Amino acid sequence: MKKLLLALLSTTIISTSATTVISCGTEKHFGEIYLITDSGKVDDKSFNQSTYEAGTEFVQEILGINQKIAYIQPESTAPKTMKRAYKTAESNNAKTLLLPGFHHAMPGEGEHQAAEVMKNSGSTIILDSNSAANNEIGVVFRGDVSGFYAGISSIIYSLKNENYTNNTLSLGAYGGVSNPASVDNFIVGYLASIEVYNYLAKDIDFLNYFDIPEAARNVTVTKAQTGWPKSKDDTTWFSNSFLIGQSKLVLDNLRDTSKSIKPNVLMPVAGPQTSDALSYDTSWKVIGVDTNQAESYGKDAQNRFITSAEKDLKNAAIVSLAHTPEWMNNEQYPDILKKVDEGYKDKIQITKEVITDNKSEFVDVNIGDKELWTGTDVWVNGTMSYGGSNLLDEDLAIEIKKYFSAEALTEASKSLFSKYINGTIPSTGTIIAQEPIKDYAETILKELNESTKKINE
Repeated sequence: MKKLLLALLSTTIISTSATTVISCGTEKHFGEIYLITDSGKVDDKSFNQSTYEAGTEFVQEILGINQKIAYIQPESTAPKTMKRAYKTAESNNAKTLLLPGFHHAMPGEGEHQAAEVMKNSGSTIILDSNSAANNEIGVVFRGDVSGFYAGISSIIYSLKNENYTNNTLSLGAYGGVSNPASVDNFIVGYLASIEVYNYLAKDIDFLNYFDIPEAARNVTVTKAQTGWPKSKDDTTWFSNSFLIGQSKLVLDNLRDTSKSIKPNVLMPVAGPQTSDALSYDTSWKVIGVDTNQAESYGKDAQNRFITSAEKDLKNAAIVSLAHTPEWMNNEQYPDILKKVDEGYKDKIQITKEVITDNKSEFVDVNIGDKELWTGTDVWVNGTMSYGGSNLLDEDLAIEIKKYFSAEALTEASKSLFSKYINGTIPSTGTIIAQEPIKDYAETILKELNESTKKINE
């Protein structure tokens, strides 16, 4: 009865580990792994949905159980509401909580309460934030790398396919709620791609490498907004929400010629608000974020998505589950690490930070090693989507990733995190500023130059 009361009080609970709850039909769920959503629903075509699919894939493909994971959708991100959701999952005998999104960590919201609730029961995996406890894995995504790949892909695609206006290619972006490591960094990488392209466009070999048409070689590539954010609430850059339908003001500002050059390409870093961007103006191309969103929108995506700035969310959640005490050391399922290594080692790049003599170094992580990740952070590199419903095809994507190596972008990302995100954030409160973006671009260009020297030696 106590469990039932907790379930009824908590918000929307689709199932518990002990019972089957009827919700538009009857379906059993695997209650040892719970997803607690942050802002949004489990079918949001973004962070929550990808994490739900990842947990379910782990249960079905790795454990061999034909069930979906359980989940709770709190009605708000208020601290008491979030804690009640965590406690409900723990009371229902959850062993591992999947926590997609930084709201689980933010002051005045989740406040890193989940690990404390689970400290005697199991572990938590917080996706898009640092670990805050010995029983928690922090998964940090290099969203800036994803943003750069999406930006440079969109520039090259647009120039090759005449997606520009009056000899100007305008790239716009806006965030939901400002967060340096989970929202703003996407836009930093994205806008840095403009700086990098404009520098490399002076090199005839670069233009020839990507077969940029003669008519497009003098096109001006620029950011859409005419200024920089004045604050982390600036409605020319942020909708200040992740809820669908809440981005009209920022979209109005992007079409206001006194504030912006109307975008040819728009990247909303705002989860389900991609839907707002698609419907608001059908003339601009769109870049999805976090997941391959072109595959989630069906007919709405047709000829609209160039690519998505992908976080490797799904694979990150799956391999992280395999490195929690509950699953890595589970005698009932002794082959978890072997299955994960065989199935995912070629799909994901993970590094961890090692500090020696006050110097930070990122080293590769072998996902097949029997090593617990709880109490630590793992860093997952970014990528971009291509093929399928994306306008960016596989051949061009491969050439872009070959030219702009993961190693070069990782160096820029490391500098961004150490110097700005974990260092001095500009006085406006956001890293979307001229200096961080210029530094990011210059680091990439320096790394590319060093790579060229090594090749020529």
